[in-house]
Amino acid sequence: MMTTAEHAPDLLHREQLLDLADQLGPASCREFVGNYVAMWEGRFDRLRTAVIAADDAAAMDVVLSIKIASEMAGAQRLAALARCAQERLKQVGAADLASMLGVIAVCGQETMPCLLASLD
Repeated sequence: MMTTAEHAPDLLHREQLLDLADQLGPASCREFVGNYVAMWEGRFDRLRTAVIAADDAAAMDVVLSIKIASEMAGAQRLAALARCAQERLKQVGAADLASMLGVIAVCGQETMPCLLASLD
């Protein structure tokens, strides 16, 4: 797991956002990013619930959702955390992700305002 900021990827990969805007158009990119931000709390709550319940399938579903959407939105640190969570899930199961929840929550809290600001 990424443990120090010096080894963690940047919060945002702005080039990914520019690529997304080129592919979808600026309005659709803004809509996607807006939806991504609006869905963050729900995704994180689903992850926390799955971890508490030790529900491997539900945890994998939400981790994959976070990973794929984060990659598309250019939220590279969240995507990296989701990849790490995916590997841990495969190896030891959802209950082991409890130690990652705080890091994921903080990263999400830092990422969402940056994404919104990038739309301006």
